[in-house]
Amino acid sequence: MKKEGLHLGLIGSGSMSATVVAALTDAGVRIERLSVLVRPGREVAGQTAITEWKTGDAASRVVSTLDELIASEPDIVGECASQQAVASCVPLLLAAGIETVIASVGALADRDIFASLSQTRPGKLHIATGAVAGMDGLSAARLSGLTEVIYTGRKPPSSWPAGGTDYSIVFKGNAREAALQFPKNANVAATVALAGLGFDHTQVLLIADPECTSNVHEISFVSGCARGSFRMEGVPSPDNPKTSLTAGYSVANVILNAIRPALQTAARDVV
Repeated sequence: MKKEGLHLGLIGSGSMSATVVAALTDAGVRIERLSVLVRPGREVAGQTAITEWKTGDAASRVVSTLDELIASEPDIVGECASQQAVASCVPLLLAAGIETVIASVGALADRDIFASLSQTRPGKLHIATGAVAGMDGLSAARLSGLTEVIYTGRKPPSSWPAGGTDYSIVFKGNAREAALQFPKNANVAATVALAGLGFDHTQVLLIADPECTSNVHEISFVSGCARGSFRMEGVPSPDNPKTSLTAGYSVANVILNAIRPALQTAARDVV
């Protein structure tokens, strides 16, 4: 897909959606139309958010039903809301032939949702890697045989549901359990699982750490071709510290690569 003017659809009008719009605009994408799906009762907040985004002269509107979003015929939709939004909206968007990017990757830990989105549909599904990098290397290592993948996530205690101020191990188990028990905190665990050993064999440790001032993601793996470990420290979103600011840029990057040839996107700022 390559268009001079983009009709962008978004699910959710929070800080992540705002980051997506700003990042695309800063990258030189001309957003011609913007359609944003918000929960019923949130229309006013959604409209306020739209007016604050860097949309230039784009025609923008808030819709409160998925049917309205589909009827507006966006070129591509970015999900920036929740695992529930993935379950209720994305299969129907794909069935309507609308290319869709999901940020709430943890939804795929639910076997029924995974099976639904695995079905062949006219629309193309993209999975944003969100707050973590290095998934291409992990996927490549998988081809040689992965024997171990461990993901450790550290966030300030205030970013976890229990809150508090003390150090604690919030969760220890596999990626499926982590993603389902912590739908707003463990999307990275799901991303790592999809790139590597799968939900049931990826080990996850989630930590509330009062010394953390950022969201820290650590991945280690052992494979037939390499052993590796890497770490990312994501700046928390100002409006939602449970989410790294990187997540919105990840969705924007996937959209950018979908609407422009990959080499053109890469060359824009370096050639």
